[in-house]
Amino acid sequence: MGKYNISICIPALNEQNTLKEAVEDLLKTLALYAQKLDIIIVDDGSSDSTPQVAEQLAKQYHQVRVIHHPKKMGIGSCYRDALAFAQGDYFTWFPGDHENSAEEFILCMPYLTNDTVVTCYHLGQDPRSSFRHFLSQNYTWFLNKIFRLNLKYYNGLTVFPTSILRSLNLVTDGFMFTAENLIKAIKRGYKVVELSAPLRSRICGKSNALTFSSAAQMAKDIFKLLVRKN
Repeated sequence: MGKYNISICIPALNEQNTLKEAVEDLLKTLALYAQKLDIIIVDDGSSDSTPQVAEQLAKQYHQVRVIHHPKKMGIGSCYRDALAFAQGDYFTWFPGDHENSAEEFILCMPYLTNDTVVTCYHLGQDPRSSFRHFLSQNYTWFLNKIFRLNLKYYNGLTVFPTSILRSLNLVTDGFMFTAENLIKAIKRGYKVVELSAPLRSRICGKSNALTFSSAAQMAKDIFKLLVRKN
């Protein structure tokens, strides 16, 4: 398995307690696998100490850069902004709450090619509540139905060739961004490899994905994808 130049977006909204751990997990786990590791923290208008933690990490580690949003713009906006500054041949994201493990990327690396997208799913390896499983399963069923696809999961960590991702004209601002990427890549004819990986248990805090504002934004983003042809 060769070494890769990888850019990783870390969206961070009030993640002062977990951001450092997430970054150091990436640095330690991928040290032997990434020829160049480019970590881009996007502070999405945090009201806690996340901006200061991010800047300290950038001072401590040369692989880390920081983008600050003056106000909350959404996780999809964080992803697009990091993509615009990415230096790696491959691009992915990693949650600032550290709910995922960096080891998921090691599973992906043997499958990386210039025309292949590699994504992870957590069926049977997800420690979250039964209610979260119910929501996830129905969300996946709904997207498969309306977009005529057959994916196992839409919200996992996904590694793209950066050139492919930049060609997709991404428009979603909320948590729908992961699904948008996959849907558009498949519609363009790119191969998608799905890999099973365990999900970590959340250490602290709660997901921003379950708020009313996130649900409303998701509905808007689904509408965008349905009415736009590219």
